[in-house]
Amino acid sequence: MIDNTDFFSASEIEELRKAFFAQAHEILENLQDALLQLEKVPEDAETLKAVKRFVHTLKGDANSIGLTEVGTLCHSLEDLLIRYAEPASRAGSGMIEVFLSAVDVMQRIVSENERGTNGTSIQEVMARIAAHVRNTAAEAEGSRTGQEEQAHLRLTEYQSLQAAEVLQGDGAVFDIEVDFHALCRERSIAIFMVRHQLSSIGRVIATVPEPEDTAADTADNVSFVLASEAASDVIRTQASVAGITAGIRIRAREYRAERRSGTGAEASAVQTAGETLRIDASKIDRVMNLVGELIIGRSMIEQISHDAGESEVMGDVARRLASANAYLGRTVSDLQMVAMKMRMVPVNQVFRKFPKIVRDLSAEKNKSVQLVIRGKETELDKSIVDALGEPLSHIIRNSIDHGIEDIQTRKELGKSEEATIGLSAYHEAARIVIEISDDGRGIDAVKLREKAIAQGFITQADAEKLSDQEAMNLIFYAGLSTAEVVSETSGRGVGMDAVKAAVEGMKGTIEVESARGTGTTFRLRLPLTLAVIKALLVEVSERSYAIPVPMVSEVIRVSDDTLLTVDGREVIRLRDRIISVVRLNDLFGYNDIGERRKTLVILSVRGGHLGLLVDRLTCQQELVIKAINTSYTRSELVSGASILGNGRVVLILDVAALFKKAVENEKKRMAVV
Repeated sequence: MIDNTDFFSASEIEELRKAFFAQAHEILENLQDALLQLEKVPEDAETLKAVKRFVHTLKGDANSIGLTEVGTLCHSLEDLLIRYAEPASRAGSGMIEVFLSAVDVMQRIVSENERGTNGTSIQEVMARIAAHVRNTAAEAEGSRTGQEEQAHLRLTEYQSLQAAEVLQGDGAVFDIEVDFHALCRERSIAIFMVRHQLSSIGRVIATVPEPEDTAADTADNVSFVLASEAASDVIRTQASVAGITAGIRIRAREYRAERRSGTGAEASAVQTAGETLRIDASKIDRVMNLVGELIIGRSMIEQISHDAGESEVMGDVARRLASANAYLGRTVSDLQMVAMKMRMVPVNQVFRKFPKIVRDLSAEKNKSVQLVIRGKETELDKSIVDALGEPLSHIIRNSIDHGIEDIQTRKELGKSEEATIGLSAYHEAARIVIEISDDGRGIDAVKLREKAIAQGFITQADAEKLSDQEAMNLIFYAGLSTAEVVSETSGRGVGMDAVKAAVEGMKGTIEVESARGTGTTFRLRLPLTLAVIKALLVEVSERSYAIPVPMVSEVIRVSDDTLLTVDGREVIRLRDRIISVVRLNDLFGYNDIGERRKTLVILSVRGGHLGLLVDRLTCQQELVIKAINTSYTRSELVSGASILGNGRVVLILDVAALFKKAVENEKKRMAVV
């Protein structure tokens, strides 16, 4: 095939490739979704049309940048789609499995080419497609009743549009079947010659088999769909080639219904095309960074206005500056909201990959599992959605592998033979909650304690102090597994600790609830965005720190005599709870400046509470998160930094890391005792 990129400069080719890869991933995901829907409802005509459209679009786009492997594979899939359109051919043929295998191969090829590599071959899946085409063609030939008229060839949506263009005039669409002469040997060349002659009197919309197909050289006949204004006798003359053709059958096709559906689809596509503008994610990130700089600039103006207001001479200027700053604040807030919405994408971008995972893994494990998705339209920052795939895959695979019982066991327990995995997303205050639940065997807290003791993670004494709910969190220990059998999916003690690390890396939290024999639910709480946060500014030892507001349960003023000491550690009685207290200056190794009255910030993570003692609370402020260079600080307690209006840098505390550090310090203290 000619490489269509020969006429473009290197920069133009790079732009074309970027546009192709962005669209190709989306088309392949849509194609996979449609195929899974066809597997459930094989007679769904609209979904079949969508599959044809996706395949044809991908073929054209791939060929346009020279990715001929994908183009060739799509062309073969179009042949298979013609067979799939015949109900007798699709029944029990396993065609959907072949389609999905082809999509997997194309996804690998596209991803490899995007990275600049290419190691995936299409030969195996091409052979499977060709075998299905041959088998279904043979079955169709064997089921003929001897009628002389030929059945219509099924056209793709694009081919229907081509036919519709011709029908706008005085033309008609014809089905033509040409039998080869017994002495004709090079039949692929013969198909090309007949098609060339028919092209001189009209537009050849479809050819089966195509000259390039492997089945062409052994075909007994070839079928064409021709759109032409010519009469039947003229068509017959053009289709006749001495020594090549032996018999010709021509029939005009009734095409009104197909013409209507084709033009309608086109109108819909045109209408939709103007509503979406594809923008490179890096450009949106740049806009977000500039908005962040504006927020910092607004804070500086606010600080200047405050300082000027303390001067009698500058009082009037300060008031005018404050008014201007209020207007700027509203504008910047609106701009920030728009920029954030540009980064927000539906969580379905990651959810949509799991029906295929559940389908394949449940078949591999010989289990019957359905996936129920809710809240797929819920929006999250694109960076978080991109990072969600791996942890969710771990949880779902774990659930199918040894969370859900096999069919026989479920029957014996009186459960439905088909297990259910629920995947849902919803808003909770300023955060998004992702829940993954199953109705499997649940987590055995007793067994989990025993494994943790046997593998040296906790002592017998510590295990006895844990409630069942607290024991559930042991599954997040690196290397701890309760699986009896090691498989490719689970049982190696690798996975749930990685899930926890990934979620905390997104500034989120994860918790687990389970009941034996009933099922398990994992609940991930995530911020809407990682770019901007609302934070409480606190001071300790004359240094400023920021605490994300969603992690703060409440703030109270305390004095040293308010705190209690239990078993050598500081705690506070807050209503009906005893809460451990840690001093922020101790965690960072600063000296206490001796403030008599202090502020206690009650932090909440995974249902647990921790009191963080600081010198004072400064204010609540919106902060733009900046990545922090490790050469400035290596503290695991800090997740980022921001710049205040007065130009000072404030460190943003990682609350999950604070909890972890507090637990480690307590273990060290107990070990010494």
